[in-house]
Amino acid sequence: MAGTITHKFRLNNAAQVYESLTEAANINTRYYIFLSRAHPWGNEASPPTPLDTVQDSDYNSWRNMLAVKRVTSSDVTHAAPRYNWATGTVYVPYSHNNSNLYSSQYYVITDSYNVYKCIDNNNGGTSTVKPTSTSTSIFKTSDGYLWKFMYTINASEALKFISTNYIPVKTLTTDDGTSQWAVQQAAVNGAIDFIKVTANGSGYLATNGTFSAVTNSTVVTIASHSSGTDDVYNNSVIYIKSGLGTGQLRRIVNYVGTTKQLVVNGAFTTTPNTSSTYYIGPNVIITGDGSGALAYANVALPALASSTTGNAINEIIILNNGSNYSKFNVTISANSSYGSSATANGSIPPYNGHGSDPVKELPSYNIILNARISGTESNTLFVNNDFRVVGLMTNPLLANGSQANSSVYDMTTKLTVTSKSGTFSADEIINGGTSLAKARFISFANTNALGTSGVISLTGLDGTFSTSETITGNTSSVTAVISSINSRDLKDYSGDILYIENRLPISRASDQTEDIKLIIRY
Repeated sequence: MAGTITHKFRLNNAAQVYESLTEAANINTRYYIFLSRAHPWGNEASPPTPLDTVQDSDYNSWRNMLAVKRVTSSDVTHAAPRYNWATGTVYVPYSHNNSNLYSSQYYVITDSYNVYKCIDNNNGGTSTVKPTSTSTSIFKTSDGYLWKFMYTINASEALKFISTNYIPVKTLTTDDGTSQWAVQQAAVNGAIDFIKVTANGSGYLATNGTFSAVTNSTVVTIASHSSGTDDVYNNSVIYIKSGLGTGQLRRIVNYVGTTKQLVVNGAFTTTPNTSSTYYIGPNVIITGDGSGALAYANVALPALASSTTGNAINEIIILNNGSNYSKFNVTISANSSYGSSATANGSIPPYNGHGSDPVKELPSYNIILNARISGTESNTLFVNNDFRVVGLMTNPLLANGSQANSSVYDMTTKLTVTSKSGTFSADEIINGGTSLAKARFISFANTNALGTSGVISLTGLDGTFSTSETITGNTSSVTAVISSINSRDLKDYSGDILYIENRLPISRASDQTEDIKLIIRY
C-alpha cells in the first residue's frame, strides 16, 4: 500500500510541544534547558556527536549537569527555515499543486524583518525589487513579482529567536495593533487572488474610451474609433473604469458597427454617463465550487482599431476574488473570429486564505526554545568556568519528590570547607580522604579574606563525601577539610532528557549573559 506522511503531521508534532509550553491546561508539563560538562572534549575543536544511549542521555547528562533554567511560554516559538530576500534570486511561487513547496524558497524575510510569500515570479524571472508593502492585498513590484505580506518580526522577537538558519513564525489570536492582525482578518477562505496567463494566444480584440452616449442601463454608445464591424465585440466584456458606474462588468451580447452602439447582458446597477470611461476585452469565465469570482482579460491595444495581428492576452484582471473555492477552472472567451488559444489557471490558497495562519502556511514544523542565563542568576549558578553541553529536559523532581517549579536550579554539589591549602585547578578531580568519593571541581567562593574557607562547587559526583574528611585535588594537590555538604537542587535522573547538543566550550562570567537557543526539528 502506498502512503505518505504529510507536512501537517510534522506540524502537529511541533504544535504539541508548543502547546505544552504555552497553554494553561498543560501547567503540569515543565521544560528546562540545562548546561552540562565543564571538562574538555578529547578534541576541543570538534565536539563528538551525542549518542542516544541510556548511558549518554539518562546518566552522563545528569552526572555532569551544572545548571538548569526553566523555559516559559514567552521562550518558545514555531520556526521555519530562513530565506533572506536577495536581489537576483529566483523565488518559487506558491502553488497548491507543488509537492515540493515546503522545501522550496517560496517565502522570504527582508532586512526590515518583514516576511512575504511569493505568489508569482514573473515566469521564472529574478527578483530585483525588495518587497516593502504591509497591505492586506497581494501587491506587485516593478520586477513583475507578486507578493503577499505575512507578518513582521519585532525587535524583541528578532533578538530572542532569529538564528542564521531559522526565523520565528507566529499566528495571532488577539488584536495586537499590527499589520499582521489586519492581514489575518482580511483573509478570505477560497478567494481567487491571482490568475496566471499560461498561453497568451493571439488575435484578440480590445478597445477603450469614453462613452459617446448612454441610451439606458443596457444600451450604450462607445467611442468613434471603435470597430465598424457588426458583432465584433460580442461575448467580450465591458468594464467601467472610471466615472459614474465605476467597477461594473457586463458581457456584450450585441454590437452595431455603424452606430457603435452595444447591448449588455444585464442592466448596469448604476448607469454610466458620457463622462464614464470603459475597457472592452475578452471575457474570463471562472467556474468551480466557490462563488463570486469575477475577472476580465487585458490585451495590448492595437495601433489601429481594425488590426488584431499579434494581439495577445498579457494579464488577467481580477475584479472580485470570490470565496470558498477549493477548485476552479478558467476559460477565456470572446468573438470566436477574433482571438484564440489563450489559457490561464491559478492556485487555490491555503484553507482560510493567504495570510490567515502563517504557522500553517509556512513550514513551521520546528520549535525554537530560548533561555537567557544572566551571570550568577542572583547568586544561584556557577561562573568562572565553562560548559560544553546544552539540552532540554522535562518534569524534573526536587529531592523531596515534588515537581520542580522554580526558574533556575544549581546542579552542583556544594562542599563548605576550611583549611584550604591553596588554589584548586580548573576541572580537576577532587578525591575524598576516607570516603573515597570523587567529583570534578567547578568553582570556589571564599568566605574569608585569605581564601582558606569557602564553598566548593563540584559536579560528576561518584560516591558520597563525609563531613570532617580531608579532600585533595589530584592535579593541584591542594587540600581542604569538609565542614558541611549541600546536595544538588534536583533529584538525579528524575527528569526525561529530550534533547542533547554538544558544543564548543562556552565560558561563564558574572557580567555575562548566555542567550541559548535550541532548535527542535520535526
